[in-house]
Amino acid sequence: MAEERTLILVLGMHRSGTSVLTRVLNLLGADVGRDLLAAQKDINARGFWEHRELVAINEKLLSAVGRSWYDFLPLPSSLWSGEAIAGLQEQAVTFLGTAFAEDATLAVIKDPRLCLLLPFWESAAKQAGWKPVVILATRSPAEVAASLCRRDPLTQMSADLLWLRYTEDSERYSRELPRLCVDYAGLLADWKAVMGKVSKALGMDWPVDIHTASEAISQAIDPGLRHQREVEEHQGELADLTRQAWQSLQLEKPDLQALDEVWQAFDRLLGNAGELADNLAATNRRLVAVNNELQALGEDHRKALEVVAEKDDQLQKLAHELTHAHAVIEERDRQITELSGELEYARSVVEERDAQLHKLAAELEHAVSIVEQRDAQLNHTAVKIVRKLFSVDKQ
Repeated sequence: MAEERTLILVLGMHRSGTSVLTRVLNLLGADVGRDLLAAQKDINARGFWEHRELVAINEKLLSAVGRSWYDFLPLPSSLWSGEAIAGLQEQAVTFLGTAFAEDATLAVIKDPRLCLLLPFWESAAKQAGWKPVVILATRSPAEVAASLCRRDPLTQMSADLLWLRYTEDSERYSRELPRLCVDYAGLLADWKAVMGKVSKALGMDWPVDIHTASEAISQAIDPGLRHQREVEEHQGELADLTRQAWQSLQLEKPDLQALDEVWQAFDRLLGNAGELADNLAATNRRLVAVNNELQALGEDHRKALEVVAEKDDQLQKLAHELTHAHAVIEERDRQITELSGELEYARSVVEERDAQLHKLAAELEHAVSIVEQRDAQLNHTAVKIVRKLFSVDKQ
């Protein structure tokens, strides 16, 4: 019989510590697969630990009904039927069947949108041969709101509405699955105790021993990244609902009746708001769209500045090379001038030597003529002597 394969689905509202939780699970041996989103400075410097394809499928699912991650209205029931979702379901099953190592018996996926779309992914996981289990990642709603409003163009009210939507959907959808709640503050304070509870509650052993992974996990968990730890609790009906739900989820065994009362109150609030809620949701969509456009412009501006800086560096380099070239030219000019002077001197020396040679040649020619003259005189005298001797001899 094949060994059971368990897929952990980390469900939690944006800015709730899902990334650090997923990384801890990964270091304890849960496979996170490949092709993850890159880390982003000032947003998730340690990484998102989210699959690109997973996020893409979730975006397509929400887009099919005209929604996105920042919509706090309940998803229409039409999302769970139709041709669009059928094609995406097949893609999701293929993704879950190929994203992890073939011999992996424990894997984890994470994307806040899973809160809204858990029925879809529960079905896909089972079809792909995985046993789905859930970890509900929670964090103080006030801290979430502060962190979310710092990152995105949302009001505190919108942040609370989103917290309630994501938390309600993830809590209700996961009731029939093995699950456990993990709070961000508790994870940062004592991750070993928290992971021990997770292992016991979900009935599984970690592939990597906690003590073996201890040093790596301690480095991955940086309490300094929790920037919103001293946030003032806000007041009002929405804030009361978020606090009640969060406090109920912190219990060893969440109070489902109390949670249902919160969810019903939230749904009534949205129903009573009617058109106002629709208008706020539409305003949020527009704000986020404008913010995305501004971010894109900012990115284009950043890239343009990088190009300008690169061109400046190139100009400085060329200016340095030009200065060096001028120095080389000046040095060559000096050498040419110096060589020209030496050449002129050499020419004068050659001319002087030529004059000396001409003089010596003339003197040599004169000496030769004298020698020839002396030779002639000697020859004439010798002839006379010979003749005289010959005459004497004859006598």
